Amino acid sequence: MIIDSYTHCGISKYLPIEDVSATMDRAGVHRAVLAQHLGEFDNSYIQGVVAANPDRYAGVCLVDHESAAVVGELESLAESTCCQGVRWPIAPEIDNLDLVGRTLDLGLIVVAYFPESIAVCVDEVSRLLEAHPAGTLVASHLGNPTENQPDPLQDFQQAGVFDLLSADGLVIQLSGMEMTTGFPHQGLHALVAEFYRSAGPTRLTWGSNFPVVGSADDYVAELELLTGGQLPIPDEAIPAVAGGNAERIWFGDRA
Repeated sequence: MIIDSYTHCGISKYLPIEDVSATMDRAGVHRAVLAQHLGEFDNSYIQGVVAANPDRYAGVCLVDHESAAVVGELESLAESTCCQGVRWPIAPEIDNLDLVGRTLDLGLIVVAYFPESIAVCVDEVSRLLEAHPAGTLVASHLGNPTENQPDPLQDFQQAGVFDLLSADGLVIQLSGMEMTTGFPHQGLHALVAEFYRSAGPTRLTWGSNFPVVGSADDYVAELELLTGGQLPIPDEAIPAVAGGNAERIWFGDRA
């Protein structure tokens, strides 16, 4: 089974679920995790999609950390069967770590977006993982290496990013490579290899980042980089990265 652990859908931005589903079918993808786009705090569309087809979709919602009602919103999402995770931006200047921790305590998966790279947030992530050992934190888009990091592997090593993977709750998402490199993303292959070495075969998941990745053809090409063995991931681990791990993490109660 192939599972896209990170795709967008929407009606105010990006594409509606019908387009996403058609692209999944074309690529041979069975399930997907629908991630809310930044700036949209009305999660009703994604929740409605998940409610209508819970065997095919999981939902990742977004909340406003500056809202007075944010704790109640998190608690409501945790009680919903249509929200499995919350997307949180994490950066030194964003005061939201208590809320990220509350999200983990509520049993929701945290999908972390690092606008300035995970390399500048190692201390924050370390504290979260240590304080919430039973939680799951997904570092989306390989921890967001930036265009200002000509050698992201070296930068991540020097910052101690790979040391974070001593915590079982950290999952690395293989997605978003198109945001900093051209296909087939050879400039990020060494980083992917080190993440595999540090995380092992059970804590990497593939995500398309559709439609940011481009067209349906681009979606298929990105998936085939993994399934065709063109990334530095051993052949025996590809089924887990392409779907098995995401099935466990996102659809464990619906397997």
